[in-house]
Amino acid sequence: MAAMNDEVKEWAEKYVPKFNELSKKYQTAYYTQSPLNVVEGNVDTMVIGINPKGCLGGGETVFNSADDYLKGNPTWAERFLADGSINPDWKKFLAGSHTFLGYDHFYHPESIDNDQRTVWTNLSPFVSANGHKDLYKELMTEGVKSTLELIEIVKPKYIVLLGKNAFMALKENSGASDTAIEYTHVFSNRAAQIGRIYKIPAVCVVHPSRQWEVSNKFIPAFIFLHKMSEMTNRRNKMFPLNVVADNMRREMRLWQDRVII
Repeated sequence: MAAMNDEVKEWAEKYVPKFNELSKKYQTAYYTQSPLNVVEGNVDTMVIGINPKGCLGGGETVFNSADDYLKGNPTWAERFLADGSINPDWKKFLAGSHTFLGYDHFYHPESIDNDQRTVWTNLSPFVSANGHKDLYKELMTEGVKSTLELIEIVKPKYIVLLGKNAFMALKENSGASDTAIEYTHVFSNRAAQIGRIYKIPAVCVVHPSRQWEVSNKFIPAFIFLHKMSEMTNRRNKMFPLNVVADNMRREMRLWQDRVII
């Protein structure tokens, strides 16, 4: 744990001065989401949006230290009420995210809401109203670079990208090779995608604040099916990505053929 904390702090010490300069240059605030100063060496899931919602050009943010930045969103600790239910201010985003990941709308400190084991962040920490559509290129590119380095440090077992074009934004702003970041559609008429980032299984789905695909059960079923299709039962063995997609399509066809409603 200590070694990872040191690496995360070094990462922040590298990027906070750059982010401070960019924040002044574009007069745009920035922050990370869940606190990164508590992350342990066994991260289960990394949930990554495009960027925080806010006013592009609405004023700068300057963090005095890497430690201040690593504390995360100052309102993060307020996302749940005393009874474990979701704070209404967080409901649209967090309730949807919980549903996507197969959880009800209550506090789950043993898993998805454990900040030591689940990292919530964005491709870019800089705020804007419409994601990568209106965020300055430099703010997205520098953010993506930092997020990819963070992924390499914390090495999550699974990555969930929120935003139907997140894989594309990641690829276009990273300069990474096709083997470092790969992705594909599973169903030709659905936006949801599967992929890998540094060989870590990843899925890309619509942001929970947008219109959900098919139904409120489709995305959690899609994510579960993806996880099952990635399993090989052989240590350090991975299927090619096209095989994973084929396995998912084959399973859906079996359901259609063999389940009578």
